[in-house]
Amino acid sequence: MKQRTAQLLEDGAIFAFGLSEKAHGADIYSTEMTVTPIDEGRYTARGRKYYIGNGNEAAIVSTFGKFAGSDQYVFFAADPRHAAYECVQNVCASQNFVSEFALNDYPLTEADILAKGRDAWDNALNTVNIGKYNLGWASIGMCTHAFYEAITHAANRRLYGMAVTDFSHVRQMFVDAYARLVAMKLFALRAADYMRAASPDDRRYLLYNPMVKMKVTTQGEDVINLLWDVIAAKGFEKDMYFEQAAIDIRALPKLEGTVHVNIALIVKFMPNYFFAPAEYPPVPRRDDATNDDFLFHQGSTKGLGAIRFHDYRLAFAGWTLPNVKVFEEQVEVFREMLAAAPPDAAQQKDVDFLLAGGELFALVVYAQLILENARIYRIDDVVVDRIFDCLVRDFSRFALQLHSKPSSSAQQMEFCLRMIRKPVMDEAGYAAVWDQHVLALAGAYEMNA
Repeated sequence: MKQRTAQLLEDGAIFAFGLSEKAHGADIYSTEMTVTPIDEGRYTARGRKYYIGNGNEAAIVSTFGKFAGSDQYVFFAADPRHAAYECVQNVCASQNFVSEFALNDYPLTEADILAKGRDAWDNALNTVNIGKYNLGWASIGMCTHAFYEAITHAANRRLYGMAVTDFSHVRQMFVDAYARLVAMKLFALRAADYMRAASPDDRRYLLYNPMVKMKVTTQGEDVINLLWDVIAAKGFEKDMYFEQAAIDIRALPKLEGTVHVNIALIVKFMPNYFFAPAEYPPVPRRDDATNDDFLFHQGSTKGLGAIRFHDYRLAFAGWTLPNVKVFEEQVEVFREMLAAAPPDAAQQKDVDFLLAGGELFALVVYAQLILENARIYRIDDVVVDRIFDCLVRDFSRFALQLHSKPSSSAQQMEFCLRMIRKPVMDEAGYAAVWDQHVLALAGAYEMNA
C-alpha cells in the first residue's frame, strides 16, 4: 500500500483522511464505522464519515473504524471509485470539497488493512499531530497576505484630510497586528524544530504541536480582526483577498479538535513543565534536508503526563527588554499560584476553570519558543518588545478571567490580581516598529488581478 501511495503521489494524486463522523466529531472513541469479518482475510465495511476533505476525488481514503462486536480499532484503505463507496455530499457551500461519504458493505481484504488495534489508534492521533501543525501555517499565510493588502490600502486612503495611517488608533492596530503575526511565525517555526528533532526519548513536540493549532490560529483571528477594523467596508469587497481570508480564518481554530479540546490536552503537561524540568541537548534551527523518519513512527500516544521539558526560564535568561521582564514576572506569579494554591479536586473537574488556567499556561509556552527563535532569527529588539507588550496584555486578560470564575478561591483571586500588569510603553521603539517594519510594507506586495 505504501508503494502504491508513493506512485500515486508521483502521478499527482490527492488523498483523504476519513476519521471524523457527523454525530461524534473529534470523539473518535465513539466511531461507528464498522468492519465485519466475512471469512479468512475478507471483510466488509459499513458506515459514514463526515467533514472529510478530498473525499470526492482522493485516490485513496485512509478510513478509521472498529471491528464489529469489539473495541478493536482498524485503519483501512478505501477507493472512492468503487461502487460501494458513496460520495453523499459536500458539507460546505464552498468550492472546497469537504465530503460526507458512506461505505455500503464495501469489500476489504487483508491487503487493504493498514493497521489494527492499538496501532490503528496511535496512527490516528499521530496523523492528527501533523494536521494540527499545518493549520497554524494556513492561518499565518492568510494573515500575511491580508496584512499586505490592508497596509497598502490604508496608506493610500485619505479621510478628513489625512492618510488613514496617520490616525493613532490605526497605527496601534497595525503595530499590534504586525507584532502578533511575527510571533505566530516565530512560534510555528520553532515548533517545527522540536518536531523534527523528536525521538522516543524527546516528545516535547506533543505540547508544541497542539499549541500551534490552538494558539497560532486564534492569534490569526485577532490579526484579521485588527486589520478589518482598519479597512472596514473594504474587507467585504469581492475583488479583495481579505474578504475570503476573513471567512476562512474562523475555521482554523475549530478544526483538528476545538481550541478547548487542545487546551484540555496541554494542561496535562503543566506539572512537569513548571516543576520537573529535564536536561536536553540544545535544539538548533532545523531546516536541513533530512528524512523525518520519526514523524512516520511516532509510536504510542500513551504517557503524556510523563513527558519532561527543558526549563522554560532558560529562554528568558539574558533578555533585558522591559516587557519581557514584566511578562516574566507575571509568569512567576502564576507558577507561585500553582504551587501555593493549585486547583482543588472540584476545580480539576471544572473544565471551565481549567480552560482559563490553560490559557495562561499556553501563553508561557508561546512566549518561551518565541524568545528562543527571536535569538535564532535575530529579530530586532524593538519588535520583540512589541510582541511582549501584546503578551503582557493577554496575560492580564486571562488572569482577570480566571479571577472571575465562580469557583476561584480567595487565595487564587489574590494571585490573579498580582498577575494583572500594564506593559511598559517605549515611544521610540513603537515609532521604529511603525516606520521601519509596518509602514514600510505599504505597496510592497500586490496580488495579480
